[in-house]
Amino acid sequence: MRLSFGAGWAGLAQPLIAVLVAPSAYLGFRALSQDTSASWREALIWNGVPVVFAQLAILAPIPVSADVFVLAITGVYLFRIATLLRYHADDFVQVTPDAMRIVRLAIYATMVLLAMMVATDGLIVAASLFAREPFVLNFLTGVSGVFAAFIFIVALVGGPIVLYPPGSAGNKTEAPSDRDRALMQALDALMTEKQLYKDNNLTLARVARRLSVPVREVSAATNRTTGENFSRYMNAYRIRHAQRVLRETDLSITEVMFDAGFISKSSFNTEFRRIVGQTPSQYRMKTADA
Repeated sequence: MRLSFGAGWAGLAQPLIAVLVAPSAYLGFRALSQDTSASWREALIWNGVPVVFAQLAILAPIPVSADVFVLAITGVYLFRIATLLRYHADDFVQVTPDAMRIVRLAIYATMVLLAMMVATDGLIVAASLFAREPFVLNFLTGVSGVFAAFIFIVALVGGPIVLYPPGSAGNKTEAPSDRDRALMQALDALMTEKQLYKDNNLTLARVARRLSVPVREVSAATNRTTGENFSRYMNAYRIRHAQRVLRETDLSITEVMFDAGFISKSSFNTEFRRIVGQTPSQYRMKTADA
């Protein structure tokens, strides 16, 4: 708009908006792990302070390029988004088990886009400082930008995973307490009597609200009592239900999948094979022959 239509205000607004991109993405993913409005407001405040500071610095009459502030904020939040990859499935309390793969793919895709932004801004700043010829600027922002993006992606994705490999935080399982057992009895009752597992929008946060206990308490009790996370615990109920329907009805595999609470065929087949050791089709054929 600035170059084609002479809208000078667009040039002023662009860095102010660019500073918001990475923090907004981080807060969006982080919200999937927030259970209460109080924790969400706190996260919004703490993450809003550096953004406001950067925007005020951009507007201030100081001899520093706005790209420096955009580069700094985007780089920091790119790393923070990368740290979300070490979260366990139960940490994303607002996400259904079937949607976890989509969430992780979205995090990777966001990191790729932000890494390209960091690489581009960094190279533009470097080129503006050291390049005297226009073709050097074009070369740096074009060819080298691609390679720089890959370097950022590898470093920022690999770093948190190496430092905090998935599952490293929860390898030690404590013995369940009496409260854990009581909580699991209540949870089992919801699953068996209400068939809560058939709800394909069921999340850990919703279950915790039904039980009137904190999310982390439900997750910890499930882990200590069953040795599994909540997603696998719930999927075990779904697969047992699917086995019964496969034995007793002529419903198609897809209909059985939906009836058991799954919405993804790949998730259904993966969980069925993990628990039963066969695909749904193989299980039906075997029970029919028996």
